[in-house]
Amino acid sequence: MKYKVTLFKNKFDTDTSSVFSYDNFDDFEKLFYDLYKLPATKSTAPLISMATYNAGDTRANRNVVEWSGWCAMDVDDLVVDCTNNLDELYKVLQRICGDYQFICYSTASSRTVHPKFRLVFPLSNNVPAEKIKHFWYAINKQLSQIGDVQTKDLSRMFYI
Repeated sequence: MKYKVTLFKNKFDTDTSSVFSYDNFDDFEKLFYDLYKLPATKSTAPLISMATYNAGDTRANRNVVEWSGWCAMDVDDLVVDCTNNLDELYKVLQRICGDYQFICYSTASSRTVHPKFRLVFPLSNNVPAEKIKHFWYAINKQLSQIGDVQTKDLSRMFYI
């Protein structure tokens, strides 16, 4: 399975030509650590998307071809107090996500008493554009509906 990432310079960028491909999930995961180290503000931070597009298309839901090898879900409303440590969150995620492999990282609005984070999952198949909405609802249901429904669009970008 190839894990493809479309990289955007900032939240205003619509150029879909910056695509990177990874042959294994470990290398793909390393991308997150590398991007996290870049100095940036919210207006200049790079964003990534699991959507791939036809050559020459701009970022828009109508131009998405597929999600390529991975998916991501924002979790904003799961109530877990992490004041003392992250053990409780880890236990909750283990219960919800079971044996699924995932990357978890906090988002900018996360707080110790109300963690907000993103879950990134490897897929065993690409998801064609016409099946993405159904796929998103299915995975959200599988994960006890913890996903933020505002982040289900086909061409969703995510800050690192």
